[in-house]
Amino acid sequence: MPFDAFTRSLSARLLVLTIGFVMLAEVLIYTPSIARFRETYIGEKLAAAHLAALTIDAAPDRMVTQELESALLAHVGAHAIDLFKDGRMTHMLGNEDSLRPAEIFDLRETMAPALIADALAALLRTEDRLIQVTGSSPKDSEVVVSVIFDEAPMRAEMIAFSERILALSLLISFITAALVFFSLRTMLVRPMQRITESMTAFRRDPEETPVLPASNRRDEIGTAMRELASMQTDLKSALRQKTRLATLGATVSKVNHDLRNMLATASLVYDTLSRSEDPHVKRVVPTLYRTIDRAITICTQTLNFTQEHPPVSKAPVRLRAFVEEIAEEIDTGFFPAERQAELVPDIPDELVAEIDRHQFHRVLANLARNAAEAGASRICVTAGHTNHMTEILVEDDGPGLPESIQLTLFRPFAGSTKASTGLGLAIVKDLVQAHGGTVELARTGPQGSCFRILLPAGKRRS
Repeated sequence: MPFDAFTRSLSARLLVLTIGFVMLAEVLIYTPSIARFRETYIGEKLAAAHLAALTIDAAPDRMVTQELESALLAHVGAHAIDLFKDGRMTHMLGNEDSLRPAEIFDLRETMAPALIADALAALLRTEDRLIQVTGSSPKDSEVVVSVIFDEAPMRAEMIAFSERILALSLLISFITAALVFFSLRTMLVRPMQRITESMTAFRRDPEETPVLPASNRRDEIGTAMRELASMQTDLKSALRQKTRLATLGATVSKVNHDLRNMLATASLVYDTLSRSEDPHVKRVVPTLYRTIDRAITICTQTLNFTQEHPPVSKAPVRLRAFVEEIAEEIDTGFFPAERQAELVPDIPDELVAEIDRHQFHRVLANLARNAAEAGASRICVTAGHTNHMTEILVEDDGPGLPESIQLTLFRPFAGSTKASTGLGLAIVKDLVQAHGGTVELARTGPQGSCFRILLPAGKRRS
């Protein structure tokens, strides 16, 4: 991977963030550590001062020579030492009268925040100065030791300790960052790269790009990989169906002209039959004319169904009379179903809906034909206005729909229980959506099925 691309990658960001967070943790650990280091340094100096002062007890008349006193103070690294017990001074080394400490610290009254603040202040201070520290002796808690010494050596020790902490922190940061980097790269970054590479390749050529192999991981990455593989599989299937539909549309466009010529011939036959005096012929001729006229209209609009929404020409239609026309077609035997079923309208006479007669005829006809082919003997159509919508229910007494096809009911080539194309309900959905409405399976079961159609309500007319 080029360095410029690496610096913009998720891996580089994880590496930088890991180092930064580890260093932040080290800083949070360092502040009490440096305070503890200073406290320990002072504690050791108080213990050494205590031992140095006790040497006075071994001298005759508790008197020491100037040379010995200087040697003891030099060993402790102090300019003056005082010991107190029960509030009284018991030992003294050095002359305090000539010393002027810049600051006095009493460790007996200092809390942890103050120790941290004093340590940081000492670390940042640049000038050399004398300080006086008073505290209980580590050797005997009943003895109080007061020491005056130079702050510079202590600060030098603190700086050396800080440098060791910094070096150790950097080492720990880089080791931790490297471990986290390679772990996350293996567990997160590489799988995400495979996902993005698969998505990019699939976007460019969805039909030829292989589906991303599903992962057995049980975490979020595994779920994402499985969902992506499932989505790609579904999209490939949908694209294959779209290709089949496109091929079907091209085929229909080629036969459309010949089919219209055939229907024109059927129209001539109708003209001949219309002059017949036979009562039965006179009864079925109007239905034959409407069927031929509707077939010609469908042939004209066939290519438009390949679009997202076919064109719709709405007009006010009395739904009861409209359904009765379809029922009459069923009764006369011109309804294209393998078996006939009774179509019963249960709609008020005055109920009007804004629909395209030719297209909505296909909606109800397809629903009725599917119900008849499924085994229904009676189909009831009810309708009414509710919440500015026209609700149409198509109920049948068939055996119900299998659960296996309910999720794909309105998909082309997928929503059929028979060895057929399964386009009927897909066409129903397209036509209803073209009217600005929705269609759904309201219920299904052994007592039959019910489809609900909701359309924008037009003006109500009596």
